[in-house]
Amino acid sequence: MFLKLAHQIWKSHLRPGNFAIDATCGNGYDTEVLSRFNLAHLYVFDIQKKALNSTKSRVGESKNISYHLECHSMLSPVKDPIDLIVYNLGYLPGGDKSLTTNVQTTIKSIETGMVLLNPGGLISCMLYPGHTEGAREESALITLVANFSPKKFQVSHHQSINRSKGPSLLLIQKII
Repeated sequence: MFLKLAHQIWKSHLRPGNFAIDATCGNGYDTEVLSRFNLAHLYVFDIQKKALNSTKSRVGESKNISYHLECHSMLSPVKDPIDLIVYNLGYLPGGDKSLTTNVQTTIKSIETGMVLLNPGGLISCMLYPGHTEGAREESALITLVANFSPKKFQVSHHQSINRSKGPSLLLIQKII
């Protein structure tokens, strides 16, 4: 439910010529959606070669897509001001569930991403508290963003009220 909401938000947010990052590409479904927006450039990251290969198979090679076998905390290849950063946290579906994103690298990535964002730029995070590290990530991120200045960032958290361990969507928009 929230992944479809995220895709609708991306669609209303992105414009042709924008720059975006898929910070955790997984099997490439979000990259595939993002590749349809006529972006100036899409930076794609994952720490697992299997994930990048899966994404390349799904989306293909393009001059406006660059693939990076790096942790989402290492956004150093990005040189452009960014309009959207997408995170789909957790583990690679169909992969080793012991390999997950984690609190430290995710927070580092979000903090770096906030600097890269254009005014009006958006960070979209799908959170999965159904596993231990996912619950830790969700809790830490909610605590982090709750302290953001409302003069600089607008933050919303979409979650199911009747499904305590269900996925949720965290959105962070840079105002200035």
